[in-house]
Amino acid sequence: MKWKQLVIPAVAASLLLSGCSMKIPMGEEEATPTGNETVSEGVTPAIEARDSYYQMVIPFKPAAARGLAQRQVSSSLELEEVELGLMRHSTGAFNPDQFAYQEGQLLTNTDVLQLLGRKSKEQEDGALVPLNPAYQNGTAEVSEADFVDANKESPLYLASLVEQNYMQQSDNGYALGGASFALILNREYVFQAPNFGPTYTERLDESKVIAEGERMANELVTQLREREDFKDLDINVALYMKASQGSPTPGNYIKSAFVGKSDQIASGDWKAIDERYYYFPSREATNEVRDDSQKFTLFSDRIADVFPDFSGMIGKGFYQNGDLSRLEIDIPIQFYSRAELVGFTQHIVGLLENRWEYNRSVPIRINVTSLGGNPEVTIVFEEGMANPKVYF
Repeated sequence: MKWKQLVIPAVAASLLLSGCSMKIPMGEEEATPTGNETVSEGVTPAIEARDSYYQMVIPFKPAAARGLAQRQVSSSLELEEVELGLMRHSTGAFNPDQFAYQEGQLLTNTDVLQLLGRKSKEQEDGALVPLNPAYQNGTAEVSEADFVDANKESPLYLASLVEQNYMQQSDNGYALGGASFALILNREYVFQAPNFGPTYTERLDESKVIAEGERMANELVTQLREREDFKDLDINVALYMKASQGSPTPGNYIKSAFVGKSDQIASGDWKAIDERYYYFPSREATNEVRDDSQKFTLFSDRIADVFPDFSGMIGKGFYQNGDLSRLEIDIPIQFYSRAELVGFTQHIVGLLENRWEYNRSVPIRINVTSLGGNPEVTIVFEEGMANPKVYF
């Protein structure tokens, strides 16, 4: 087989790659301050990439409820999908050509914690009403003896809440033009008995979780409309279903609704979202996306045929509307020389160019690492590329 020459940019080692080829044009950022100067409001440079990304308003303002979602979401992978997925599902409501992104500034930690609580007859005047259902006895507290049964009968459906703001340029900088909210729903309800007792995991009925999600989203919008800062603001909401505990892939968005300036979400406002992650190799992928699972195994076998030290690889496929949208593969392997690494990379590139079974329009990113997890090579192949791009 004739191998194509690998062209490695000299600066590649210092770049943080995002898995896509991107062009960064000049942005609107003001000059970097040197001391006591005041930084003017602007936006980060635009990037041209596979997905639509918003420019970000600078100077950066951390979310008013910063860190809360991290404590409620079990993994950084899950949190990444929550945040980037909400951006993705906000593009239909807030065009990236007209809006810039800013972390949520309206709901504070106290606000979000209040919304995540259980309903109670003893509601504080003026405070946001919790969205999760009360215990069946109607109170916010139960006796220790009844705690486990009460939680099994009345699970918490809402795990966390994320706010994103979308800004429009005005004469005085950037003004708030809209807000998106992700309601992060529990697929499983995990709770611990009092006094460091055993931990219980209750698998929830998905249809019930979705129904509760729609109810809570509607209650959220109605409450926000009573506040001055949300009175005339365009609102977009989305429902996200968390992954099960220990899942190697994140959860997924299931529905979204653009509310506009309404104070209610009509049933017709909800749009179904068909997105899913699959982990390769896995029984789930074999059963539900068998053809792609077989292609993954074939690719792995073709590597093993040439390199005896190769012990396998893992992949994560993102599906939209039932079709594979992108694929990321991690290959841990021990190399004993730089020449071996180059040869391995050349073999991977050759397979991508000549014996790649997946649709050529599906973006692929392959991360080759040492057994200790240190990055060695990143290979990116996307639609429109004549050849894969390789970064050592």
